[in-house]
Amino acid sequence: MGDRFDRRTWDDPYRAEPAYEGIQRRVLASTDEMMMVHYTVERDAVFPEHEHDETHQAVFVVEGAVALFGDHEATLERGDSFVVGPGERHGIRGVAEESRLVDTFAPPITEYAND
Repeated sequence: MGDRFDRRTWDDPYRAEPAYEGIQRRVLASTDEMMMVHYTVERDAVFPEHEHDETHQAVFVVEGAVALFGDHEATLERGDSFVVGPGERHGIRGVAEESRLVDTFAPPITEYAND
């Protein structure tokens, strides 16, 4: 991780791992200022409600649909996006058979970075 150009490919991410049952996380790119993460979410899989102390999170639904819950509730489908700031409670549940999301975190979630 650093403030420099560092090209990554799908097959060479910073990190690829299960986040929760039915949810795969792939850290695609990261600097000291921001991080881009891809999630694959299966139907009924849940990313539990949580909040970030200082991170802003922007989410774009590439494919499928998820239910957002916490401080804000909505069903988000392909092409939809949302942003949550520090201290806002949020979580998702997969609604479609499989959903794909791209999240951007600023500043990055340090525990997602590859040491």
